[in-house]
Amino acid sequence: MIAVQEFWIILGFTAIIALVLGAGAGYFLLPKREEDEEPQPKPKKKDQKKTEDRIRRMFQLMSDLTVTLNYSRVLEKSLDAAFLALRISDLPTDRLISAVLLFAEEEMTVPDLVVTYGRGLPRPDMTRRVPGIEGLLERVIESGDPHLTQELSADPELKQFIAFRACASGYCIPLRAGLDTFGVLLFAHPERNYFTVDAQEAINMVGNQAQIAMQNAHLFQELKTERNQIIKVTKEAQERLAGSLHDGPTQTVAAITMQISRARHLLTRGDVDAAGEALFQTEELARGASKQIRHMLFTLRPLVLESEGLVAALQSMAERTRETFGQKVMVETDVDLVNELDMNTQTVIFTIAEEAVNNARKHAQAEHIWVKVQRLQTDLAFLEIEDDGKGFLVEDIMSNYDDRGSLGMLNMRERAELVQGVFHVKSIPGEGTQIQVVLPLTPDASDRLRLI
Repeated sequence: MIAVQEFWIILGFTAIIALVLGAGAGYFLLPKREEDEEPQPKPKKKDQKKTEDRIRRMFQLMSDLTVTLNYSRVLEKSLDAAFLALRISDLPTDRLISAVLLFAEEEMTVPDLVVTYGRGLPRPDMTRRVPGIEGLLERVIESGDPHLTQELSADPELKQFIAFRACASGYCIPLRAGLDTFGVLLFAHPERNYFTVDAQEAINMVGNQAQIAMQNAHLFQELKTERNQIIKVTKEAQERLAGSLHDGPTQTVAAITMQISRARHLLTRGDVDAAGEALFQTEELARGASKQIRHMLFTLRPLVLESEGLVAALQSMAERTRETFGQKVMVETDVDLVNELDMNTQTVIFTIAEEAVNNARKHAQAEHIWVKVQRLQTDLAFLEIEDDGKGFLVEDIMSNYDDRGSLGMLNMRERAELVQGVFHVKSIPGEGTQIQVVLPLTPDASDRLRLI
């Protein structure tokens, strides 16, 4: 009996010890309650305010970027935004170098990339040009995608820049409009692993906004150029009309006045036959003046073009030129092709043809003028105005064109460019002149002609 009691006493003590040990282990092994956890340090208010200020400045920069229509300001703000975006990502920018490289505007077989704007570049680098056909630039331009390099100092083209020789890493993104790349944004840093995934995403975000802003600025500039061109063409049309009126109807009306005065004087002397002859000459002069005025009105606004189309307008122009000036003009048109042309293109073709015919009539002393509108390829139209006149040396004429009173050749070229056409003049002294215009019928054809 005593042994049994001892057993239960020992068992009770064992249970109590087990409970105590279990509770102690649970205290150390189970996660602490929130009130037992060590408090985490709160971000300093100064650092938080600095980050908020950067984000606010970033937002303002991006907003300004999208509404800026000045091309150079867009480039400057793009780099500002990229630097700020990297600082928001806690990346230092004190040794970061950047540049905007755009293709040169001058006509070249392979246009160079030129530094348009830069940060951290010495003066000699700002005037350096590279073709963009090797290394990092070639990969970005050909693929149309951003690329990272960690061997920038060995790049075959970029190592020409003094600033990039001390840089290990570089990140380059393309600037594109549709399918065309018009330049790149390039960033470089001495540290090999500077351009992390976060850094690349920040630069890509700014680059996308920069592309949109640059395209907007470019479109705005094109609108300004087109507006100036319209004003210029209108002014020249007025000057040409004033000159035509002075050389044509105005002189004729003055002659009519003199003839009427002569006829009246002859009648007072009783010389009826001579007075009748003077009146007959006056009648002929009046008919000639009427034809000249109708021809000028037709040139200013060919209503037949609006009502019956290009074929009828060219035929009417040829007939009026023959009736008014005795000039032979032969017209040959592909009716099926003309039916594919929109009214804007038909108007441009007529305007160029009318200008070229007038030039040949006035200056070439041509016996015949031929106007042809044909299909060159499936998606290309071809306008040619040819004469058998005295011809000229194209280089001599174009070299002093700005000093000439007439800008007809320049007007024809600019009108062709309004519909993405290509203008060409061929002339040989003593063998006549050919004015040729190739016009695209599709967007793909426009892209091909831009490469010519």
